[in-house]
Amino acid sequence: MKIKYRFTFEWSEARDSKLASLGLKVVPPVPPGQVGGFAVSHVVEGDPGWTEVCGLIRLWDGMTTVTTQFTPAEVDAATHCALKVVHASGYPQPEDDFAYRERTYDVSRRCSKCGEGAVQVAPFRVKRTLKWGRNAFLKLNWVEEACFMQRSVWEEHLSGLGIAALPVEDPKGKTLDDVVQLDLGPAVELSMGDVGGIRCGVCGRERFPWHDRGFFPAAISPPDAPLFHSVQRFGVENRCANAKIVSADVVRAIKRAGLRGTELWPCMSPE
Repeated sequence: MKIKYRFTFEWSEARDSKLASLGLKVVPPVPPGQVGGFAVSHVVEGDPGWTEVCGLIRLWDGMTTVTTQFTPAEVDAATHCALKVVHASGYPQPEDDFAYRERTYDVSRRCSKCGEGAVQVAPFRVKRTLKWGRNAFLKLNWVEEACFMQRSVWEEHLSGLGIAALPVEDPKGKTLDDVVQLDLGPAVELSMGDVGGIRCGVCGRERFPWHDRGFFPAAISPPDAPLFHSVQRFGVENRCANAKIVSADVVRAIKRAGLRGTELWPCMSPE
């Protein structure tokens, strides 16, 4: 596994030269040489000079994002993997004034500050213009917890493994015959170790930052299910989701068919 850092910072020739001297490549702003434009660079944790680079980015008030790159062997060896949908297209309907919330969710217990507490009680409505490209998995903008697939792909690769699907409707309420929402299965506690959550000052609900370093937390008592979701919620205010966890059988099916639109994040070995 590799812990990878992506830096975004205000470009200057001096900063470009400094990072180059530390062995980093810099993607300059467009047009090149634009003073005040933002540049991007990357480094792997443990590479020579990576600690100095991190310090420079903080000094320059830059932004750092972290992710983990796993080897195919690490993914294959995991008993479960977190399924992170990365392809987004479209918006839940009706989108004006976020009216989809009241139509799709029971919002009677939704917190006005953090957005937690809403429960899905009706099918999502979407426009027929979703852009799938070559992706098998899709999420909607504004909605992190729901995962969508084309019905034909779900039927061919995941339905037979026991993953159920929920209906999806068009904006007028007619059930679509070519798109489904995956049923995320039972809710299961994850072993968070010493990772602390953040409690909302209004409702008291706890959320965790999205896991970005190393293996994903394991389920305390993983069920005999192809797909389940975490009790814990991950994300930021008004944009949280339960983690989606799939079995090794599902991982093999995704890899064998080359299904795109998601990242597979190996979970820690159960204790």
